[in-house]
Amino acid sequence: MSTIEIRKMSITDLDTDAIVNAANEGLWAGGGVCGAIFRAAGHEQLQAACDRIGHCATGSAVMTPGFGTKAKYIIHAVGPRWTDGRHDEPKLLYGAYRSSLELAVQNGCRSIGFPLVSAGIFGYPVEEAWRKALQACSDFMEKGNRIDVVFAVLSDSNIKIGRKLLKEVAPQITTAVKSDWQTSEMPVQHDTFVLVRSFAPEQMKALRRGNIPRAMEDKWFWYMEGDTLFAHRSWTGSCIYKIDFSADNHHKVTVNRDPEQYTCTSVDEDRDSLNKLLNWWSEAPYDAYHEWLSETVDSLKKGE
Repeated sequence: MSTIEIRKMSITDLDTDAIVNAANEGLWAGGGVCGAIFRAAGHEQLQAACDRIGHCATGSAVMTPGFGTKAKYIIHAVGPRWTDGRHDEPKLLYGAYRSSLELAVQNGCRSIGFPLVSAGIFGYPVEEAWRKALQACSDFMEKGNRIDVVFAVLSDSNIKIGRKLLKEVAPQITTAVKSDWQTSEMPVQHDTFVLVRSFAPEQMKALRRGNIPRAMEDKWFWYMEGDTLFAHRSWTGSCIYKIDFSADNHHKVTVNRDPEQYTCTSVDEDRDSLNKLLNWWSEAPYDAYHEWLSETVDSLKKGE
């Protein structure tokens, strides 16, 4: 399943297969996102590649190598300048995103990083820019195209607007973040142990998406920051597990030991319970109802 994330970071720091430059029709170096990408790629070689292409119409996109960036490709998308919303701006902005996504998939990319196209010096209103961006990405994924999308944004206010709209426009592919739920931190009373197991790429993708509870039996809210997963009981917000994932498959687990928040005191029981939870959580889509039934049955068996 494809995902859409919104991260607070520079687009030049992304490790996606392709990154998108908010370009102009002449494909010249500019300021803002465009300037940052040209600097990271190497101004002379990227400008030379753009000069060979020569032009890109508004609402379209073209591709060059990534040069000095972390990405294999740079996709140059030309969004519209905002006038009043009655000069095909929404259609052209949607087209710029769609063209970028099509180029990425045609060239074997599994992930792509976007800025918020046209929302800078081109003056497109931020909320409307987000709606069109998220709609274009969601529509593209719903047609069966598999690609993960990351929006790299530095403005806190723009991130807040984007995450709010993402839940409205594409709730099925929303990535959970800490601010989605009222939570408490891991208490001072805690324990640690090492969990040894491997995860397939698709399983890690499911874990990174997290889970925002939507039903009474949905007992867990979890999200990831970097390579760390935070798991909270949805009813109380208490942090029960913190998992620091490691490439060597020896993952450090911190577990809550505050008796008012969590009653288990056995590392062996926690290791067994967490492994079962991770089996459920790493499936896509996550089946909260049957996970709840399984956990309830296990609790009843312990009480026999």
